[in-house]
Amino acid sequence: MNDLPLALTLGEPAGIGPEITVKAKRILKNECPFFVVGDYNFLTTIAQKYNLQTKKIDCPADTFLHLDKLCIIDQALTQRVNPGHISGQNSATVPENIRKALSYVQNKQASAIVTNPINKWALKQNSKFEFDGHTDYLASMDKNNKTSVMMLANNDGFRVVPVTIHVPINQVSKTLTQELIKSTILTLNEGLKFDFKIKHPKILVTGLNPHAGESTAMGFEEIDVIKPAMESLIRMGLNLVGPVAADTAFTEKNRSIFDTIVCMYHDQALIPIKMISFDECINITLGLSFVRTSPDHGTALDIAGNGTANPNSLICAIQEAYKLSSIRSFDAKKT
Repeated sequence: MNDLPLALTLGEPAGIGPEITVKAKRILKNECPFFVVGDYNFLTTIAQKYNLQTKKIDCPADTFLHLDKLCIIDQALTQRVNPGHISGQNSATVPENIRKALSYVQNKQASAIVTNPINKWALKQNSKFEFDGHTDYLASMDKNNKTSVMMLANNDGFRVVPVTIHVPINQVSKTLTQELIKSTILTLNEGLKFDFKIKHPKILVTGLNPHAGESTAMGFEEIDVIKPAMESLIRMGLNLVGPVAADTAFTEKNRSIFDTIVCMYHDQALIPIKMISFDECINITLGLSFVRTSPDHGTALDIAGNGTANPNSLICAIQEAYKLSSIRSFDAKKT
């Protein structure tokens, strides 16, 4: 049981975030109490379509007084939202929306932050947003952060971590260093032990090249970068296997044996897990001093506003944030 509500961000206003937030509240009802930082009038208009009542609140604690309603801390948008169509002025408010929601977590008024999808192109075009995405933006506001790591997970315990994230494919090899691999796996290992109570995590590591380089016939990164980083971590006591060929890493047997599969770049990690469980897969940021989760999908501008957006991934993100923050709260009370 958590004594504090979750804080949700609105995400890109023209995307599906507002719609799936309303749908998630209708399905979850009183489970996992949360409030949204967003435009009250805009969200109320959407909620009315689904016969859901809203409540404007000033304090996160008021969420518990209105568990049957979608509670909203108002942050008015500057322009009317046209679903599916980016507004530069509205997109420029997104970083502040995230910062405001996070401030409630950092001030111990909310237990965790759940972020709806953002449009990175719109942010970079219309605001001074110098980050690759949520992960490093949130890390920049966390004084206790050392290394933030993006982990995707489903309900069956299948977890993946990309070492490089939003990096063009022709830059991956240049970005991949022993230090980056080591810091990523160390953060993952600690996160699995601390938040998921896995005493000695078993981690599978993929190679970068086809056939994991095949003894340098198809590349040198496995020998020069990945393997030395792994050997250093193994000497520290970590339970690692690899580097293995990515095309055989995600077998059912491996998914049952290993607690997480670490991959070298974005699509190498995300394609397998999204193919298996797109609607139930979520993003969990490890290495932060607070809990942050999000859906595994983007803003889906092509379907925004037509009522067909699936809220399942957001629901899973809310439930996971509630569970993880409850675990942290319980651990804190024991110490």
